[in-house]
Amino acid sequence: MAATASLMELSDSSGSSSTVIQSMCHVRASELYPKRDLETDEGPPTLEPPTVPFVPLAGESVEYLGRGSNNTVLALSNYRFYLKVSDGGSKRRRGYQDSNIPLGLIEMVEIKDLFYLIISCKDARTCRCTFTTNDLCLEWYKRLTRAIIPPKNVQDVFAFAFHAWAIEDQCNEDISLNLGHDGDDDYFMKEIERLNISVLSDNSKWRISKVNWDYKLCATYPNRLLVPSSITDQTLETAAKFRSSKRVPVIVWRHKGNGAILARCSQPEVGWLGWRSQEDEDLLKAIAESCQNKSKKSKKLVVIDARSYPSAVANRARGGGCECPEYYPGCEIRFMNLANIHAVRKSFHLLRQLCASPPDLPNWYSLLENTRWLHNISGLLHAANTVAATIELEIQPVLVHCSDGWDRTPQIVSLAELMLDPYYRTIDGFRVLCQREWLDFGHKFNDRGQGDDPNERCPVFIQWLDCVHNVMAQYPCAFEFSKSYLVKLAQHTYANLFGTFLCNSGAERKRTGIGTATFSVWKYLAASVECKNHLYSSQQDNILWVSCNVRDMNLWRDLYVGPFTEGPQLTKSPELCNSTLVMEGVIDPMVSNGQPIVFNNESPCMEFSKTEDVISLDDRDDKSSDTNSSSSIIAEENGIERHLNSTNNVLNTVDGLLPLVDDMQNRLQQLNLEYKAREAALQNELHVTRLVLLRQASHRCNGVEATATLDMNGLSLADKIDDDHRRRDDIVVGTCRAIRRSTNPVGAGPRGYPVYVVRQQILAGKTEASL
Repeated sequence: MAATASLMELSDSSGSSSTVIQSMCHVRASELYPKRDLETDEGPPTLEPPTVPFVPLAGESVEYLGRGSNNTVLALSNYRFYLKVSDGGSKRRRGYQDSNIPLGLIEMVEIKDLFYLIISCKDARTCRCTFTTNDLCLEWYKRLTRAIIPPKNVQDVFAFAFHAWAIEDQCNEDISLNLGHDGDDDYFMKEIERLNISVLSDNSKWRISKVNWDYKLCATYPNRLLVPSSITDQTLETAAKFRSSKRVPVIVWRHKGNGAILARCSQPEVGWLGWRSQEDEDLLKAIAESCQNKSKKSKKLVVIDARSYPSAVANRARGGGCECPEYYPGCEIRFMNLANIHAVRKSFHLLRQLCASPPDLPNWYSLLENTRWLHNISGLLHAANTVAATIELEIQPVLVHCSDGWDRTPQIVSLAELMLDPYYRTIDGFRVLCQREWLDFGHKFNDRGQGDDPNERCPVFIQWLDCVHNVMAQYPCAFEFSKSYLVKLAQHTYANLFGTFLCNSGAERKRTGIGTATFSVWKYLAASVECKNHLYSSQQDNILWVSCNVRDMNLWRDLYVGPFTEGPQLTKSPELCNSTLVMEGVIDPMVSNGQPIVFNNESPCMEFSKTEDVISLDDRDDKSSDTNSSSSIIAEENGIERHLNSTNNVLNTVDGLLPLVDDMQNRLQQLNLEYKAREAALQNELHVTRLVLLRQASHRCNGVEATATLDMNGLSLADKIDDDHRRRDDIVVGTCRAIRRSTNPVGAGPRGYPVYVVRQQILAGKTEASL
C-alpha cells in the first residue's frame, strides 16, 4: 500500500518512465513512518535516569521521558501518554494504578495551581500529574498539547504506522493471530438471506438498488440500498433531494416472524413554506405496503422522530421539519423527546467532572442525578422499547429519523435490533450491527470524536455503548460478549490504534484505503479471551424487554470510574463528613416535567404521555455551550487517581492497554477449565479400566490366570511377562471398538461378540476373514 501511494504521487508530479520504475522499489516502514529520537529531561543528580516503563508496540517510539513529583515517571510516545507511579511510594503500596492513556483518548489538557497538569479523556477518565516546578509543568503541557492535535492527513494517524511496522517486522505471534483487516466481508447479502428477504424472484416485494454505487447519490450511505420493488431509482433520486443530506428512507431490518420492517432516514426539508415531495410520499407508502399481506387491512407506517415536537417545528426555520400528517395520511408520527448532541455533550462533561471528584462524597448520587446522564440513557432505552413494541406487538412497520439521521437515529435503530434479534447479541452479529448502522450509514466518528469544531464533538457512540451495558446488566446471559468487550470497544473508538472508526463515512474510508492499510478492531476483540461471556446461553432467543426507568439505570463504573481500591480508606476528610461538596454552580439541577413512552415492569402495558406536556431538552442548551470549560473539578490526591492491584498491572501485548479485571468471568473461566480437566481425567480412567478388563479376559481365554495384584499402572503379572500379548491387546481394543460402531455386528448385539473369540482369531491370523 505504501509503494502504491508513492507510485501515484510520483506519477502525478512528473509521469516520466524513470519515476515509475523508481516508485516500484520497496518502501520500508522505517522510511514511511520513521521513529523519533528519545529526549530525556534532566533530573536531580541523586536519582538515576528514568527508563521507559512499558514495552513499545510496533511502530511506537517514545519521544519524551521525564520525572514528576514523588519520583513518578512520565513517558510520551506517538501513541500514548504513560504515568508510572513510584514503586517505593505510598501510592504504590495503596494499590494505585499507573495511568496509560492513548493520545486519541485525550480531549483536553489544563494547568491548575501552577504545578498540576490535568488530562481529561473522552471516556470520562481524568488524570492529574504533579510537578516540582512550574517550568517543567508548562513544558509537559506544551508537549501534550502538540501531541493531541488531530493530524491534517488521516494517514498520519498512528494506526497506519502500527500496521506498516507490524506487517514488516511480523513482530510476534499475538499480532498475527489477533489482528486482521476489515476486508470485503459481504455481510449485506448474508443479512438479506438470514432475514428471509426475497429480492431475486419476479414477485419480490423488495429489491437491491445500486443508485448509490460509488456513493454518487449520498456520500454517507452504503453502496447498496434495500428499497421496495415498486420504487425506481429515479424516484429515489428525486426523493433524496427532499431529505436532509440526501439520506433517503431505506430498509435496514425485517422481522422474520410477522414481516414488519424497520427503516431509517433523515428529516424532510419542509421549511417554513411547507414544501412537499410526491416521490417521498410514494416511497413511505410503498414501505408500508411492502410488509403487509393482501388479506389483512392496511397498516400505518409509524414514524419515530427522536426529537421533541417543538424542536422538530423549530428546525423548519433552518429548512428542516417533520412529516405533515395531511401529506402522509398513512403515517403515524411519535416524538421521543431525546436530547440533542449539545445537551448530551454538556451532560457528559458534568459526568466526567463528577467521576474525578473524591469517591466519599455524601451527596455523590445527588450530583450524579444533576448531570442527567442516566436520564438520557433512560430516554434512549424508552425509544428503543417503543420501536421494539411497535414491531413485535403492534406488527407495524417503523421509520426512524432525527435531524440528520446519523446520531440519535443509529442509537435507536441499533438498540431496537439488539432487543428484537438474538443474532446481534453474538460477537459476529454485534460486529455486523455496528458495521451497518454506524459505519456504513455514516455516523461522523471523526467529527464527534476529534474534529476541529468543538461544538460538533459529542460521545454519541459511547452513550450507545452505555445503553448496551445497561441491557447486559438486566440480561447477563443473553450476550456472547462480556463487559470487557464493551470497555475495549469504547477505548479503541478514539485510541487511533485501529482504523475501524477513522473518518466520517464509508466513502472516506474507501478513498483513503483504510481497510487495507490499518488493522480492524473486530478480529482483535473476537480473538480476545477476556471479551467472551462465559454465562452466555444461545438458547435465549427471546425478545429483551428492558426496564428503562431511571431507578433501573446503572452507572458504567468500569469505564467512567475504574476499579475499586485494594483496601479500605481508614481516613476521611472532616469537611466531607460534616458538609456536602459545593460545586461552584458547575452542576445545576435540570428539571424535566415530561415523560416519554414508558415500559413498566409491574405491568405489561405501556403508558403514553401527552405530547403537549413534554418539554423539549433541545431548547435548554445553546449550540455554543462551553465544551472546553476550564472549571474542571479537581479532587484531592487520595481520590482522583485510579485504583488497581499492582500485581494486575500487566499490559496487553496487542494494544498496550491494561486488561479489565472481571472476577466473575475469571471465576467462570476457571470453573470451565476445571470441568474440562475432570472430564479428561474421567475419560482417561475409563480407558484404562476398559483396557485392564480386556487384558484379563484375553489371558483367561489363553489359560493364563491373571493375578489379583495389579501394579501402579493397572497391569497384572501376566501382562508384565508377555509383552507380545500386550501389543496384541491393543489390536483387541481397536477391533472391539470397530465392532461396537458397526451396524451389523457379529453375535448377539453390539456387545454380544465375545472378546476371547476376537483374541483367538487375531492369534491365528484370521482377523481379515472374520471381520
